[in-house]
Amino acid sequence: MTEPSLTAGLSPLDQAHALRISGDREGALRLCVALLEAAPEQYGAALLAADILDTGGRPLLAGEIAMRVVDAFVRRGDLPAAVVAAHVAEHAGEAGQAPFGMIAKVFGKGSGRIADVSSSPPPLPTDVQVAPVLRKLVGEGLFDRVEKALQKLLAEDEKMPEDSKVPELPLFGALPARALEGFLRSTKIQDAAEAQEIIAQGSEGAEAFVLVRGMAKAVRRTDDGETVTLAALGPGSVFGEMALVSDAPRAASVVAVEPCQLLVMSRAELEGLARREPAIGRQLGEFCRGRMVSNLIRHSAILQAVEPEERGEIVARFTTRTFEPGEALVKQGEETPGLFLIASGVVEVSSADAEGDRLVLAQLGPGDVVGEISLVLRRPANADVVATHPTVALELTREGFQAAIKDHPALLGELYELATKREEQTRSVVAQEAVDLEDVVLL
Repeated sequence: MTEPSLTAGLSPLDQAHALRISGDREGALRLCVALLEAAPEQYGAALLAADILDTGGRPLLAGEIAMRVVDAFVRRGDLPAAVVAAHVAEHAGEAGQAPFGMIAKVFGKGSGRIADVSSSPPPLPTDVQVAPVLRKLVGEGLFDRVEKALQKLLAEDEKMPEDSKVPELPLFGALPARALEGFLRSTKIQDAAEAQEIIAQGSEGAEAFVLVRGMAKAVRRTDDGETVTLAALGPGSVFGEMALVSDAPRAASVVAVEPCQLLVMSRAELEGLARREPAIGRQLGEFCRGRMVSNLIRHSAILQAVEPEERGEIVARFTTRTFEPGEALVKQGEETPGLFLIASGVVEVSSADAEGDRLVLAQLGPGDVVGEISLVLRRPANADVVATHPTVALELTREGFQAAIKDHPALLGELYELATKREEQTRSVVAQEAVDLEDVVLL
C-alpha cells in the first residue's frame, strides 16, 4: 500500500492534515502515529488523531487526549489551537470538563496569567517516515496502534508550568471570562485544502476567520485584471472581521497556500451572543474599528504622503460614519460636508449632464477617498457619490480638514494632486460620452 503523493515541502503534520482533508483518514492516522512514536509531545498530531478516533467511533480516549491538548496549548499561550482542541473534547463527551471555560479563565479580562509575553513555539517538526509495517495497518488494527501511541502521551509529564504566562490577545483579552467562554464556544472548525479560496473578493460574507494552522495569502484583483498580494497570513491571523459588523462585499480574496485549519466566527451567532452579553458587541465594534483604522493607515494613498508616525494622529481626527445602499456621501452641485475615507463597502461616483442623463464615472472601495475636489478646489461637488452596498467611512469635517492641512501640509499636496487628476478624468469621461452620443445621432 502506498500513500498518495503530497505537495513537496509540507511537514509530516501538514501532510497528515492534507490527507484528512482529501478524505484519506487512515493515511492521516499513519503519519500521526509515526510522529507520536518519534516524539510523544506532538500535540498537533495527537489532536488530529483524537479527532479521527472520535469520528471513527472511539470517543473515550479521544476526549481524554483532547483535554490534555487543551491544557498543553493553554500553557503555551496558543488560544486558537486550544479552542480547536476544546471543540474536539466536547464532541467526544468531555463537556463536563468545561474546556471552553478553562480557556476563557486564562485568556479573559482580568486573568492573572496575562502578561507581556509571546506564545511559546510549538515543537519543531519531526521528519518521519511511515514504516512498512505501519503502512499495512488498516481499520481496527490501525486504530489500536493509534491509541497505543496516544497512551504514551498521557504517561508523559507536561513540561510547561501550570501557571505559565500567556499573551494578551486583541478582542479575546478584552472580554470577561463568561462572555469569552460563550464567544469561543460559538466558533466552528473549518479546513481548507491547498489553493482553496477561503474568502472570495466581491462576495457578501457573514463570517470572520482565525487561522489556527497553515499559511494563506490575501489577494486583490484590480480593475485591469491583475492580482496583487496584500499580505501573508500565518497562525493566529484574524481576517474577514468586517463581515461581523457590515454587509459590505469582501474587499479581497483569501487563498490557502497550504492546508489550513480555521476557526469560523459567524455574525448570526455573535449577534445572538451580544444580545445576552453586551460586552461582546462593544468589544467587537472596537476591535473592528481598530483593525479598519490600521488597514487605512497602511494602505490609504493619501496617508502615504505623510510620515508614518503622523498617520495615527491624522486618523484620530476622523469620525466613523455608516451609509446604507442609496445614501449619498456627496451630492453634485453642493459643497461636501467633509472628506471621506472609505473603510469598507462600495460607493458609485456618477454625474448628471445638462439633459439629466446620469453617467457612472467610477466605483470606489476600501482605501479610496471622496469629497476632496470640493474641499481642495473650493467649489461645489461635480458628481454624486452614493453607497451601493452598506458602507463604513471615516469622515473629516470641513473644519477638521482645515486644521489637518495646517498641521500636515503634505496632506494638502497629495489631495490637490488627486483632486485635479480626478477632475480631469471626469471631464474626459463626460467628453467621450458626448462624442459617443453624437456618433449615435449621425448614424
